[in-house]
Amino acid sequence: MNTSTPDTLDRLLQSAGLRRDSQLAELLGVSPQAVSQARRKGRIPDGWVLKVASRFGLSTDWIFFGKEPDAASGSASHTDNEQRLARGLSFFGEVPAGRRNAIDLVMIPLVSARLAAGTGSLETSGDVLSYFSFRQDWLCRKGNPDKMVLMKVCGDSMEPDIRHGDMVLIDQSKNQIFGHAIYAMGINEEIYIKQVETFPGGQLVLRSRNPGYSPIHVDLHGDLAATVRVIGRVIWCCREI
Repeated sequence: MNTSTPDTLDRLLQSAGLRRDSQLAELLGVSPQAVSQARRKGRIPDGWVLKVASRFGLSTDWIFFGKEPDAASGSASHTDNEQRLARGLSFFGEVPAGRRNAIDLVMIPLVSARLAAGTGSLETSGDVLSYFSFRQDWLCRKGNPDKMVLMKVCGDSMEPDIRHGDMVLIDQSKNQIFGHAIYAMGINEEIYIKQVETFPGGQLVLRSRNPGYSPIHVDLHGDLAATVRVIGRVIWCCREI
């Protein structure tokens, strides 16, 4: 669902204590052009509202529609989210303000870039498609939540562990390579998800879990050295069934 309420962006700014659309774009992790386009079209992605509501403990009803939810609907929302929070993950759910002190949630963006499990993917856009909320304490045990993004996987080279269509959580602060860990890697303009091994002499090997794919050898002292980058370490994976 998207909202077409023309005042929604202004309430987002007010909720976050901001004055300019460019400041809101920085808070949301999107481009200023994305906010300008949303204002022009009068359609605001739900994820923006959910991220601001979760961060500042506000009612999404107020941001969407300019009104507070009644007590009955608030109670129902609380019960529904309590079940989701018990599993440690709440997809797009509103976090009731009364629950924030018990279990803090962090909104992690799902970006439109896709990680290739096979040949390299050229879909490298950082545009935010939506947000998923995770328990903050769990994320902090894994790494740096401020540097985490979600990406979809395209291809079968990491099967059976990671399959086509799976979504992975990447910590971009973890760019030091440890052998046999799985990373999102960029080579030239393409991005991959691979198990990475290091060898003496500045050699990297990007391996697939699927034996049908040959490893990719990278000489960090060769021509590709300047074009190889570690995007981040893959720390979690999920799939729809």
